[in-house]
Amino acid sequence: MRLIQIIKSILSQPFQILLKKILRLIYRRWRSHVAQKLDYLYPTYTQNLSPISGPLVTCIKKQAQNSLSINSEQLLSLTELYLDHTFDVLGSGWVQVRHGMNCRGLEDYQYIMESHVPENFDGACLNRLINASNKGYSKKIWKLIHNNYIPIDWQLDFKSGYRWQEKTPSSFCSPAPLPGVDIKVPWELSRMQHLTQLARAYSLAVNGVKGAYPPEKYSNEFRNQILDFISSNPPRFGVNWHCPMDVGIRVSNWLVAYDLFKAEGASFDANFEQAFKNSVYDHGLHIIQNLEWNPTLRSNHYLADIVGLLFVSAYLPRAPETDSWLAFSIQEFIQAMEEQFHPDGSNFEASTCYHRLSSEMMIYGTALILGLSQNKKNALNDYAPVSILSGPKHQKAPLPFFPVPGLDQASPLPPIHFEKLERIADFARAAIKPNGQSIQIGDNDSGRFLKLLPNFHAVEINEIIALHRNLRNYVAPDSVTQYWVEDHLNHSHLIQAIDTLFGKPSSTLESISLEGQVLLNLAGGKTISPFRKKDSCFAINKFSFGDERAWKTGKKKLDDLPAEKCHTYEIFADNHSIKSGIKTSCFPDFGLYLIVSEKMFLSIRCGPVGQNGNGGHAHNDALSIELQIDGTDYIVDPGSYLYTPLPDIRNAYRSVKAHFAPYIDQREPNPIDHNLFQMRDRAQAQCLYFGDHGFIGMHKGYGSPVYRLIQVEEDKLIIKDGIAGPEKLALLDPLNPTNGLSFSSGYGIQLS
Repeated sequence: MRLIQIIKSILSQPFQILLKKILRLIYRRWRSHVAQKLDYLYPTYTQNLSPISGPLVTCIKKQAQNSLSINSEQLLSLTELYLDHTFDVLGSGWVQVRHGMNCRGLEDYQYIMESHVPENFDGACLNRLINASNKGYSKKIWKLIHNNYIPIDWQLDFKSGYRWQEKTPSSFCSPAPLPGVDIKVPWELSRMQHLTQLARAYSLAVNGVKGAYPPEKYSNEFRNQILDFISSNPPRFGVNWHCPMDVGIRVSNWLVAYDLFKAEGASFDANFEQAFKNSVYDHGLHIIQNLEWNPTLRSNHYLADIVGLLFVSAYLPRAPETDSWLAFSIQEFIQAMEEQFHPDGSNFEASTCYHRLSSEMMIYGTALILGLSQNKKNALNDYAPVSILSGPKHQKAPLPFFPVPGLDQASPLPPIHFEKLERIADFARAAIKPNGQSIQIGDNDSGRFLKLLPNFHAVEINEIIALHRNLRNYVAPDSVTQYWVEDHLNHSHLIQAIDTLFGKPSSTLESISLEGQVLLNLAGGKTISPFRKKDSCFAINKFSFGDERAWKTGKKKLDDLPAEKCHTYEIFADNHSIKSGIKTSCFPDFGLYLIVSEKMFLSIRCGPVGQNGNGGHAHNDALSIELQIDGTDYIVDPGSYLYTPLPDIRNAYRSVKAHFAPYIDQREPNPIDHNLFQMRDRAQAQCLYFGDHGFIGMHKGYGSPVYRLIQVEEDKLIIKDGIAGPEKLALLDPLNPTNGLSFSSGYGIQLS
């Protein structure tokens, strides 16, 4: 049945698009085949960068001490774990990651696979790990690592225990080789987003903050982890070169961490500097040769490719090749803003957490482009266009320049880019509940671009084990003296970052945060002028959502349905007036409607599945709600637990039954059974009314129209669902809104 559905999905595409996809697939397979043959014969490492002479560019200046001291005790505790190679990745719990370790398993799936590397890892072990053409350089890099360093197993899914191999071509590394295996675990660790936090700890140490180790302990760890990764991950081999998105995020984190270390006076030996620079180039080369570009859909993966290439080309010295990369990445970066962000500021992925990820890439990429030196800007006037046979066309030099709002300078970013950027912050700000967490719509894999100031809080180990089903049988390593939990739904850093670039830091901050300072450094130290709504090319209310007549008409549709076709729910707010100070706002392009008062936060999901109809990160959440009253969550969205390791669980979280939404037993409004990252928009959800009376929406996912009416009373919320057809809606339980499915706050976390 699934094969038939896949064939139908393929044949439903227009002939020209289908032909292009087939030709691209044939070309990629042929190119991959030829490249793999050559990779077994010749080293894939770059060992000589003579055409690209000179040191890496640095952009970041020494940070203000007051911003560094914020949460210094927490930071030093976290970096203590990183120094011990202990990480909490995608719900794994804090785990010391090393070769030959025993893994706890995931959902009763546990694999024991030898890494063939003893605890006292030495260069000789690389003979068994690395393919023949890369052994020489790999061992050369390994010899640069300090003797007391214990290596990290970068190929291991340390939840399930499955291990990919260093000598396997990256394109052959299967994302789901066995049940319960999660390729995102080694990917996430190998993004190395903890390195910027090591750089912050170095700053604390340099400034004599109590509890910090000597500064060189942090800079040596940064150096050794980079060399460890380079040595045991030859380009185009192993799991960590499989996904160009992760390559782009990794190299961006490397460069920002390196820049932070250098800003505080850290110095590195010439051998490391050369090896690091060579690998930065290898990352850029891999991205440009493996762009996740598609003629019909370019998602957050492609944006990460482009931003990663932007960082590489901005930090590497000028040369004809890096000049062309810089111009190409800026061209595609501008196009990505146009394609992936709606006029109302929301992201097209139909996910609030992917809005955060893509917006982070947008804000940092924007700052980097604004801060380009005159020498780098000159490259945009005279470059040779990149030739990509299976990708976008690179426009000829020069790139056009535009005035920057509020600054006496020009930039290749058009004015509309900055206007959308401000609206991106508006969307993120509106989606934050009073408790500081964002509402959760669509997928959440906890993805971030940079993690300079991640939001953690301390809990007791026994408490976290009892709370999370995926941590049963968890035993904390000795290094975990304080259990830190990251709040993946706290998006405040994004708002602060964008506000900082627009010269309006949050009034709750005594000074600009470290993240804001880094952003301003990348931007050349200057802020831009915010746009005013009256001058905007975007209307504040893009659509009219009905008047008194629309409310009465919609309400009558439900009132006229037989009683057995309707369900009415009343959610009481004990001793609270939830109507006081009520305000409404909406983001119709995304499909988010908000009713907020002094005591209540209500979000309503009613819109498209995203990704231009592909729905890769959407859930069956048409007409679903999240509700918080007086700081207490009454109804929340469960987010995501896993992606590819266990498809049935992924679909359970995507299912309508995982959301407080109208549903029919054994039916889904949108099909989810033939592709884990696709959802055809059969529901076509519509807002019929949104205003002072409340909300009325409708969708046709079950064939017959399904309606939901929401009305706010002084002490209660009234929700009425109905279906205009022979079907019968299931009865929902507001006290158990996801029908027994455990909640998660992010990818890999499932609560008991």
